[in-house]
Amino acid sequence: MKLKAGLYIGIAMVFIIGGSLLAVKGKDAVSQAESRKQGILEAEQTTLFYQKSPGAIKEAGASAGDSVKEGEILFKVKLADEGDVEVLAPYDGLVDRVNVEKGDQVQAGVPLAVVQKNTYYTDLYIQESEIQQLEVNQSIDVHFPYSDQPTQVKGIVTSISSAPQFATLRMSREKGQADLSMFLVRISMDSNTDLLPGMTAEVKLDEITD
Repeated sequence: MKLKAGLYIGIAMVFIIGGSLLAVKGKDAVSQAESRKQGILEAEQTTLFYQKSPGAIKEAGASAGDSVKEGEILFKVKLADEGDVEVLAPYDGLVDRVNVEKGDQVQAGVPLAVVQKNTYYTDLYIQESEIQQLEVNQSIDVHFPYSDQPTQVKGIVTSISSAPQFATLRMSREKGQADLSMFLVRISMDSNTDLLPGMTAEVKLDEITD
């Protein structure tokens, strides 16, 4: 009887210890998952609108996919009355789309091209309880876990909303109902040949030590 009792106690202890370890690991997994904040990689773009007197495209100096420098001549327009007008690149970047070609008639308000900046950004929603971990101009690692070769780049926190953007309703049987405030955080990073707009960007708050 004593042997059986000891055996039963030993089995019970194994289950208790094993269950405790699983619970601890489970909590760690949940904590890690909650620390991961994901957003979509975006590229800032500007549509160039023609702003001068009516005329015709005399020269189109850029095509879709071309890299351009700030101040570079993208178009020359011959005015209907006399003289030419130059349309310049607003910043270093990439020509995403060209809407006109040589000979096209243009007037004020006509979109000429779309130019994409050489910087990317992602917007994340961070809980009120976690927002104190971040500050403007802070350097932070940004992961791209679903790319063919998982990539990590350095990003900079460029803005944090001064007020909650929205509140989601959290329901708990133990604590009742409470509003969960979320803050909009923008993280910018340099463009990279391994990155494409539309990719999933991820920040792990548990990596932040300062």
